Amino acid sequence: MTDAAYTGVPSHEITELLDGALADIGKEVDELRLPKLAAVVLGGGYGRGEGGVLHMPQGDRLYNDLDFFVFADGASRQETLAIQDGLKGISERWEKRLGVAVDFSPVKNVHSLCRVSQTLMYQELLRGWKPVWGTLELGDWIPALNAEKLPFSEAARLLLNRGMGLMFAAERLSGKKPDADFVMRNMNKAVLGCGDALLLASGRYRWHGEERVQSFKDYARQHAIPDETVARYERAFRYKLEPQPVLSEAPWEEWRNCRCLFLDAVRRVSGWEREASTTDICKGLRNAARDEWSLKNMLRWLLRAKSFRSLNELFLPPVVTVLEILLREMGVNDERTTCSSQLLALWKVFN
Repeated sequence: MTDAAYTGVPSHEITELLDGALADIGKEVDELRLPKLAAVVLGGGYGRGEGGVLHMPQGDRLYNDLDFFVFADGASRQETLAIQDGLKGISERWEKRLGVAVDFSPVKNVHSLCRVSQTLMYQELLRGWKPVWGTLELGDWIPALNAEKLPFSEAARLLLNRGMGLMFAAERLSGKKPDADFVMRNMNKAVLGCGDALLLASGRYRWHGEERVQSFKDYARQHAIPDETVARYERAFRYKLEPQPVLSEAPWEEWRNCRCLFLDAVRRVSGWEREASTTDICKGLRNAARDEWSLKNMLRWLLRAKSFRSLNELFLPPVVTVLEILLREMGVNDERTTCSSQLLALWKVFN
């Protein structure tokens, strides 16, 4: 493997670390002898070769979580739970060793992967992953889509998650000892997410980070987006590759700038190129998601949220409704630093 096998900038130390860790994790998975387990692969930033490198005086360190995807072949619910239980111990041991979160995804049977083929997560996994245990060709189970074929709800999901990250960052900033790493990570992820959501909604998303930076520059020129926003997007991408988790001299001012960028991105993906009311933006979001209206969405909301929605929201993808709630809460004023219990509960269900 090359030095850039896992990271966006060369790091021989991290390459050696992850080469060894993945080999050992694969052995531990093998020793579990889990029935119906088909494969475990590394996805996320390190799987795509765009993971972050934290430069420390004592050497390079991992920065991002390790995101493992777990696949089974015809596993029953009981067998699925047994797989998840077995992998939990591996996750806990390796988190202590590596100093970052080691996450194993919920188990998915390979025959069901067509149901998630229109999600950004699995399309990105298809473009970059590393084998850990087992044999599986993801391309046999997940059809590759052009980025412009991804549904609008994926742009809404990205904005929802990055907006919630901003809210959580504000909560940490309000504490007596702000967590600089958490705050800076989530503010930069919000900047990236806003730009990426605009690219998704306009059919201009690109699978590799450097290509997205250029695509966003092109988009910005055509849509009168300020040069400073473009520069912030590019800085956020560089932060992702080589993070420097130190608070700026005016962190609240930076947070408010991120909030403004977020609100502007939601407005733009809703179809408004100029200032608009929150009510009009919500109408625009619903209209943008009209092709995804379905009875399944209604049932998902009723069964999982255990509440009703208004008639004009009833068949919407749930993430669009939750994004509307976040928009209304964050748009109240620039001092809003906490989310309601309702919003938090719905985000946990539908993110």
